[in-house]
Amino acid sequence: MRRYGALAVLLVLCGCVSEAHFEPKYLSDVSPPYLAETQILVLMHDHDQQYVFSGKPESKIGDTITLTMPIGAILREVTDEVFRAYFMYGVVFTEELSPDLHYVIAIEPEIKNFSYRYDRQVESDTFDVRRSRGGELEAEPVSRITPSIQFDLALKVYDPKNKVLLEKTYPSGVVKGESYIVTSRPHERINATFHKALEGMLLKVADDIRPFLAEEEIN
Repeated sequence: MRRYGALAVLLVLCGCVSEAHFEPKYLSDVSPPYLAETQILVLMHDHDQQYVFSGKPESKIGDTITLTMPIGAILREVTDEVFRAYFMYGVVFTEELSPDLHYVIAIEPEIKNFSYRYDRQVESDTFDVRRSRGGELEAEPVSRITPSIQFDLALKVYDPKNKVLLEKTYPSGVVKGESYIVTSRPHERINATFHKALEGMLLKVADDIRPFLAEEEIN
């Protein structure tokens, strides 16, 4: 039997640069309820769309890895995936709010304070049994690695006159990903966890802007 605990840590500790990208497979397949017969405008400046996170985890485990992740591009794509299902006429991205765009509501999302880590947990009731060089059986507790992330989603909501209707920060808290024993791509566990957490927060945004859309329909 392989020595999984040691191998898992070895794979996480390898010194390298790991790149993550937008992956639609990490998002939910469930279609959200219809929200409005209009389009939603998403204000994202070019520097926000081009923002790339590059850094090491906040844990000892994996501290020789530098993760490079285009957070701005992922935010744009996940926002598009989430809101185009809510709005009949889809999502329009812009770098400037303009009356010519004829929008009912606009949002300005931004990711702040992103961090990630890997934590090792030794399972005292699960053992890896192997033979030593002397032929004797040896047992060691199996180790599992749990990736986790944390970030804030800062949001502004605008009406057609560019008035700020809502300014709110959504803290993700510590979001744990799927634990593993062995993987050659630990950065993808971070990436998947970020996608799912961001999707969940944007669904909360959809709930928060619903009253403003109802007001526009009345007016």
